[in-house]
Amino acid sequence: MMNWLRNIDYAVFHFINQTLSNSFFDFIFPVIRNPHTWIPLYVVLAIYCFWKFKKMAWIYILVVVIAFALSDHITSEYFKSFFYRLRPCHNHLMHARLLLENCGGNWGFPSTHASNHMAMALTIILADYFISRWIKILFISWALLIGFAQVYVGVHYPADIAGGYLFGIIVALFVNFAVFPLLKKLHHSLTRQQS
Repeated sequence: MMNWLRNIDYAVFHFINQTLSNSFFDFIFPVIRNPHTWIPLYVVLAIYCFWKFKKMAWIYILVVVIAFALSDHITSEYFKSFFYRLRPCHNHLMHARLLLENCGGNWGFPSTHASNHMAMALTIILADYFISRWIKILFISWALLIGFAQVYVGVHYPADIAGGYLFGIIVALFVNFAVFPLLKKLHHSLTRQQS
């Protein structure tokens, strides 16, 4: 069973990393998976929060930061060293096309990029219940596109991405249903004390 799943994972990796390869994708996907590309989006989100939620904006920003921090720390510090799964660009049997100067650390499961972006996207969606359907689709598409880019540039297998997404979803649910209510209670308590 495990060999069958592994073979599917390898086949999908080769399809995305090699069969779909073209000059346009070779240019755009390294840019898409670069965290610095998304800084303008983070700035716009922060401005939107302060515009819409005023004094409560710091809570919405903080829950996203907490989701990112939990996802990033746990995947990179604990999961990767537990599963010990080589990235395709470190597995010389895979003949991966690497489109980056640096392959990254040895271990790739789960993908921290995929986990972080899914955690942030889903946290944003769950925290703001009034967000429009199209904006929700945009955030999920953003997370999915970055995961696809990680496979295309040769630094992750599809299973790494799927594992990252799953953990990102768990983190977002935890933050939304456990941390977010506590922060709102703290905010209301501080507001009453200042009144």
